[in-house]
Amino acid sequence: MTRTSSTEEKWADRVRAWRESGESAEEFARSRGFAASTLHGWSSRLSRAERPRFLRLVPKAPAAMSAPELVVEVGGARVRVVAGFDPTLLAEVVRALGGAAR
Repeated sequence: MTRTSSTEEKWADRVRAWRESGESAEEFARSRGFAASTLHGWSSRLSRAERPRFLRLVPKAPAAMSAPELVVEVGGARVRVVAGFDPTLLAEVVRALGGAAR
């Protein structure tokens, strides 16, 4: 394990513990002897690293289907969307996959 991955793992554990603690960043960091700004910085950095780098919408109308469909690709995941879909549910799925739908 390199120093960088060791540091990243340490901060990933701290960020995860903070999020699960219910404490403010200031409370959590102060009680553990580091700065809240560092905790926020690592939280942001790790969140960016986890997000897929793209969201691609690919309209499709396969010959076997009578109605067109839309395939949403987020990272390696694919979600097929057909007529009558629930847009709220689709937005929740995209968010869960790390996309930016709001």
